Amino acid sequence: MNFNVFGQYARNFANSNYGGNQSISYNPANLADSRYRFALTPLSVFTDVNNNFVNVRTPYSYGNVLNNNVATDLLDENDIPVWDNSFMEDKLNGNDKQAYVSAEVMGPSFLLGRQDKSGIAFTTKTRFFANVDGLNEDLMKVFLVDFDSAAPDYSIKSHQQRLMNKQDVESNLGFGGLAYQEFAFSYAAVLQDKKANFIKGGATVKYLIGLGAAFGRVDDFNYELVGIDSLRINSASISAAYTSDRYYTNDRRLNDYLGKNKLGKGMGIDLGVVYEYRPDYKSYTYRMDRRNHEDRTKNKYKFKLGAAITDFGSIKFDNRPFTQSLNIISDGDTTDWADFEEVTRFNGTNDIDSFAIRLFPRSTVDSSFSAKLPASLNLSFDYSLDNNWYLSTSYVQSLRGNKVRGVRKQSVMAVGARYETRRFEASSSLVFGQFYNPILLSAFVRYGPVYIGSDNLGGIFGGKSTNGYNVYAGVALPILHNLIPDKDGDGTSDEKDKCPDIFGSEYAKGCPDLDDDRVPDKDDLCPDIPGARNAKGCPDEDGDGVGGPEDHCPTLAGTKANHGCPDTDGDGVTDDVDACIDVYGEAKYNGCPDPPEPKDTVEPVIPDTVPIHTDPKPAVKPTTKPVVTTPTPPSKDITVEDVVDLMDFDKYDYYLILGAYKNKLLADELVKKLNRQAGVLTYIYFDEANQMNYVTFGRVTDEAKARAQLAKLQKPSVDALINGHVWWKKVLK
Repeated sequence: MNFNVFGQYARNFANSNYGGNQSISYNPANLADSRYRFALTPLSVFTDVNNNFVNVRTPYSYGNVLNNNVATDLLDENDIPVWDNSFMEDKLNGNDKQAYVSAEVMGPSFLLGRQDKSGIAFTTKTRFFANVDGLNEDLMKVFLVDFDSAAPDYSIKSHQQRLMNKQDVESNLGFGGLAYQEFAFSYAAVLQDKKANFIKGGATVKYLIGLGAAFGRVDDFNYELVGIDSLRINSASISAAYTSDRYYTNDRRLNDYLGKNKLGKGMGIDLGVVYEYRPDYKSYTYRMDRRNHEDRTKNKYKFKLGAAITDFGSIKFDNRPFTQSLNIISDGDTTDWADFEEVTRFNGTNDIDSFAIRLFPRSTVDSSFSAKLPASLNLSFDYSLDNNWYLSTSYVQSLRGNKVRGVRKQSVMAVGARYETRRFEASSSLVFGQFYNPILLSAFVRYGPVYIGSDNLGGIFGGKSTNGYNVYAGVALPILHNLIPDKDGDGTSDEKDKCPDIFGSEYAKGCPDLDDDRVPDKDDLCPDIPGARNAKGCPDEDGDGVGGPEDHCPTLAGTKANHGCPDTDGDGVTDDVDACIDVYGEAKYNGCPDPPEPKDTVEPVIPDTVPIHTDPKPAVKPTTKPVVTTPTPPSKDITVEDVVDLMDFDKYDYYLILGAYKNKLLADELVKKLNRQAGVLTYIYFDEANQMNYVTFGRVTDEAKARAQLAKLQKPSVDALINGHVWWKKVLK
């Protein structure tokens, strides 16, 4: 038994990247790497009617009806366009006749796009098919016209009279209908994501509940019309099945159709794969929160290819006595039937059994039958042009033969163009197929959550004559993938940005960080000098957690209570000024228990003026240990190491100067090089008296600190970066 169907697909959803559950029906792999994070389809409807026997010709166009622009003399008392059977015209051309009706209601259904690009979906559908295929034109007129006294060309038994005493053979005649409820679960994931080659696959498992079926197939029917309403059957081979109309009673509830009293059940499966060629895959990433993220708002392919097998499965109807299957056989036994009008007096489907057995005693009856789903191979191709334009092709090839006991699709191809954005989409295609019109025009529009379209646009707007209709519409409530919000565009997401309205550093929680030390300027006590986080952004050479101006002893580890200075003996006098570091003393005696004994001292003469270099690259390569001369004694050179022995730390503090500049930018450049390349912390000391920017290791308050700073000069990396000669500069305490 077979009855061909056009296939319940909205063609313009085959390649749409915003097709939601509709595109999953065409190929379940479309669910992976979806543009949707979530989409809910509360309702979607699809209807299709086609035939090649009756043409509807009205005195008004359907465009006029849709626009409410029908002439008043063509409206009834309720302002509805009038209808008359005379509007229906037979298309008599000697060809076999076909007719097809299809309807589908989807919803509620949803899909969920996951973080790893996989997706899951749940779809509910109520689907219905009905058709007649391969019916002989003369035989159809005998039964559909001779008994219809309201037909425009009706005359008593006119067609029978014309066919009298002519022998004919019918074969490959199919008719039927099928309705079922579908519950489908889909899953899809990325199978390969390597550079330009992207592959995804998906599957849908369906649980099916049969709501009704009636179909049959005539493999052989050799007959001769021997008189009015009198038929001689020479041979017959006919199979049929149906669900009884007695099942559909007024007191039957919804649970009866879907629960344990259902007519039948079955399973179905869809399998699909999609390949995408992504030559510019690197351009679809962005950096946020110190990580690279993929832009899931964009379609990344130059072209994609898809293939899927869908609607593979069957439904078994086995609820006796409401399901019946007949096999009618008459081979060599002549059977006479002399009352055609008996067909019009059938009182329900049960009369079919008694009628068939009376005419064909060798017929067999069964209480169950299976109906196969319209399995098909679905192919698709989509090519991306610039500015959201695409060229698309889709093709459906039936996988069921002409004699399948179930439903069969016909092969159909669509070629068209599409304009697609996140909010708006419009497409149109030429549809080629073996059905009742050789070429159809389709159109589709999506705006926000609402979409509407037709795969037979001419049937709606093609004037006053048509032999088919196709329309679909629905609502999908989407939540799309978006870029991670970053209002100020600094690479730190709004969720983690502590300064969401100001451009900042990704390493400083989105706040400005001038010295690039990963401490926001608003919390940085040394915003112009790279420092440590635990030292509030200031350099912390001694690692005591106190830095910058708060650290009075930058080269000695101390405590915050003592401003970064140590106090070995715990007498409250820090080691940098404690004259008796290891003995508990008093502040008035500089940390000693007793006042110091007076002694004669001769103040050393330390030069305070030296050559200042403002050129960052002096002509003569500096040495790590330049010589600083002193007038006493005149015959001996005093090095920077020798000066330490002459320092008076009671009256002065000292700075070891590594470079001096009028231009602060040059000083900043040397500081950054020493900090980052040589691995030593340096600072800028600004002397207001001569308006100079000195690069230094920091203030020296005792001999130990002076020796420690001199040791840093021995590092080759420091020696390679020092700008000019080094010298000691003293300042009053």
